[in-house]
Amino acid sequence: MPPARRLIPLALLGAVMLVPGCGASSGTPRMPDYGSEDGLKIALVVSEFNDAKNNQTKFKNSFAELPPANWKQYEKYSFRVKQGSPKVNGTTATATVTIHNESNFEAVGTQEWSFVKVGDTWKLKTAPIV
Repeated sequence: MPPARRLIPLALLGAVMLVPGCGASSGTPRMPDYGSEDGLKIALVVSEFNDAKNNQTKFKNSFAELPPANWKQYEKYSFRVKQGSPKVNGTTATATVTIHNESNFEAVGTQEWSFVKVGDTWKLKTAPIV
């Protein structure tokens, strides 16, 4: 087969992979649905809180108001917003947060956390743990 003819199958394969729903992108995990752009921002606040909980200053800065005094208790857990759960009402919101053991990621419960928008940034208002 002449060299130019060998490129035709490769060109066709490349064209097929560009069609939506075909090729490598079909196995790509989808972004979780948090209901809205603000819902996604709230989920990101909780995700970032997983790092902030290990540093007292960052922990305090995660809250809009006075944070809980027992900040060391949060180090034992990791937190994730339950998909579809953020309920946004203007500058306030709530979300169901799944709480996991940090050591083995075993789920230990869920709690409803509340959030408040400060300027353009979402911050924690309340974050109860089990």
